[in-house]
Amino acid sequence: MTERHFEIRTKRLKLVALNASLSRLQIEDRAAFFDALHVRHEAVWPPELMDGETLDWLNDRLSADPRQAGWLTWVFIWPGVAGQPDRLVGAGGFKGAPDDKGCVEVGYSMLLSFREQGLATEAVEGLLEWAESDPRVKRIIAHTLPHLTASQRVLEKTGFVETESFEDASEGETVVRYERPRRAAAA
Repeated sequence: MTERHFEIRTKRLKLVALNASLSRLQIEDRAAFFDALHVRHEAVWPPELMDGETLDWLNDRLSADPRQAGWLTWVFIWPGVAGQPDRLVGAGGFKGAPDDKGCVEVGYSMLLSFREQGLATEAVEGLLEWAESDPRVKRIIAHTLPHLTASQRVLEKTGFVETESFEDASEGETVVRYERPRRAAAA
């Protein structure tokens, strides 16, 4: 079976959906992972929130069902300038394909040195447009923590509105939920 390959182009970024092969390389051979993506080897990769447990979860999901590619993690690549290699600047994506009510959850994380440049907003917009190209998607949600104001700004800039705060029993902290209804298709 040929692995699915999804790529999104935004004004400044290329987003590449991780498939089972790339996911495995990210865990087992980081240098080969960077080479496969044709990017500079990043000493600080992956971004925060992509800890070993998260990488294992992703790898297990893609190994079990390679068709999940696109509905899980994407890497954000910033093209190199003046002959410099492309750079991995962040990652994000979804927690799975649309559920039976048409809902997907988006998340994202940027490397520290690439924050506050509008790249997260641009990447999230690209992900949202890709997701909304699937007619099963009716709404998109996101969760963040109250102190992550930069994350909240990204959500607000991309059309999300805060819908509730609740105590996450598994994490023992308050979580803020944002929602973005599906945008109407252009005529």
